[in-house]
Amino acid sequence: MTPPTAKRVARSVSLRVKLLVGFSLVFSLALAGAFYWFYSYTTEKAIARLREDIRSTLNGALAGVNVDELMALYATGQANSEGFSDDPRYLSQLAWFETVHKIEPRAWLYSYAIGPSNTNRRIGQPAVQPDELEIVYLVDLWSRYDPAKAAKFLEPDAAGGVARRIFNQGKLEESKLYSDKWGTWISVFAPLKDRTGKVVAVLGLDIDAGYVRQLQQAIRGRMILSFVVTYSIFFVLIYLLSGILTRHLAELTHSAKQIGVGNYVLDLSSAQNVRFPDEMTTLANVFAGMVESIRIREQMIREGQQAEDEMRLALAEEKEVNELKSRFVSMVSHELRTPLTVIRTSLELLDRYGHVASAEQQQKYFQRSRMAIAAMNQLIEDVLVLGKAEAGKIEFNPLAVDLSLFCEDLVEEMRMGLEHHHPIAFNISGACGVAYLDPKLLRSILNNLIANALKYSPARTQVEFDVSCQGTIAMFQVRDQGIGIPEADQPRLFELFHRASNVNTIRGTGLGLAIVQQCVAQLQGEISFNSVEGVGTTFTVKIPLNSQPEQINRVRSTS
Repeated sequence: MTPPTAKRVARSVSLRVKLLVGFSLVFSLALAGAFYWFYSYTTEKAIARLREDIRSTLNGALAGVNVDELMALYATGQANSEGFSDDPRYLSQLAWFETVHKIEPRAWLYSYAIGPSNTNRRIGQPAVQPDELEIVYLVDLWSRYDPAKAAKFLEPDAAGGVARRIFNQGKLEESKLYSDKWGTWISVFAPLKDRTGKVVAVLGLDIDAGYVRQLQQAIRGRMILSFVVTYSIFFVLIYLLSGILTRHLAELTHSAKQIGVGNYVLDLSSAQNVRFPDEMTTLANVFAGMVESIRIREQMIREGQQAEDEMRLALAEEKEVNELKSRFVSMVSHELRTPLTVIRTSLELLDRYGHVASAEQQQKYFQRSRMAIAAMNQLIEDVLVLGKAEAGKIEFNPLAVDLSLFCEDLVEEMRMGLEHHHPIAFNISGACGVAYLDPKLLRSILNNLIANALKYSPARTQVEFDVSCQGTIAMFQVRDQGIGIPEADQPRLFELFHRASNVNTIRGTGLGLAIVQQCVAQLQGEISFNSVEGVGTTFTVKIPLNSQPEQINRVRSTS
């Protein structure tokens, strides 16, 4: 199965930008068309005028050309050292060309004979193959003004398309505008015929058309300048006009984006209150109504969702309370049933066999009953302390307590328990003298921690109880080598009724550490622990020591 392809999001382009781009394209195309028309029209007019001038000049030049004399020059004339000729006939033709040039300074005349290469007279090698049409230059006006540009006397050359058409058709030919290394020209050619009407030579006239190129360049320069100026003016006008036309639409677009992120407090007054209402005004009014409807609907949905969340939370809290009640009843009934069974069994044994039992056996039954009663009493005390803690009504009754003596008595009581087959190592250091503390809260803390250490440790493993006093802080540490606390259970260790997952069949209520935490908080102390499953656990309790009752009252007032 091929994964779905991500949908491409088109890049947003504002309407104003589109208007400007569209205007630029339309204006550029329109101006380009106008420029092309004007450029072509002007160029064609200039070339047409130039062609009229060149034709009239060529017709006038034809009147002064003596074809017989020119062909006699071709037949018998000799070239001088410069490649031209000093023959009077050559000079006569050149003088006439110069006369025409003075009348029309742009005109440059020249002549050449035309015929098959095997019958032509020339200087040098033929320019074409035998029997192919060849031209042989005769007189060139450039020889008088710039010999480098002039064709030499009797210089051969291949006949081009124009020369071939003149030779075959005997009609006047004109060229298009062209450029070479000497400049820009328009040429016209007229056939020169002998007495029999045969085309024997051609009279050519090149007229300087450089001003046409200059005219074209001037037109391009003016058109570019006019384009830049005109486009700039129109661009500014379109920019301002597009801003006016799209302002309200931009406001509506911004409002739509705000609605998309949940903001329904919008101000559309500028789009609604205009002097001349139009379609945008109607759209703004409709949009404002839609926004209000959406806002009311969203508010109703939020209120419904809030009510649903509150109801769900209340149900969850009620369920949790019911579960706690159920677990509490189950725990109390189970924990009370066991000591009651012990008491009932001990009393029945004493009742039936007391007269035959030894004093030592009787004392054993009495001790079991007392321990069962103590367990029941401890359970009831734990429940009462927990209830007061939940209600915030734990009593704090500080008394002068000798910490050293208090801890020694507590350890001795724990050692006297018959069920605890563990050595308790008690160590005290520092100046642990008389301090004002609540002995009930402190006893509840230490009794639960030591009892847990004894309960969850293998038989005959040592439990360490260390007390140290440094300055105004008393630190109590209870360290065992028991089953430890799994890492997954450690975050919930102080929750009510929570027991670690590795306690197995070891009895317990899940109340002890929750009570310890409440009592430590009541004494303005802190509790921490470090445990590794299968290695052991260390609990550390730090409680501030107060040597005077005034200090206790001051601490309690700031809590």
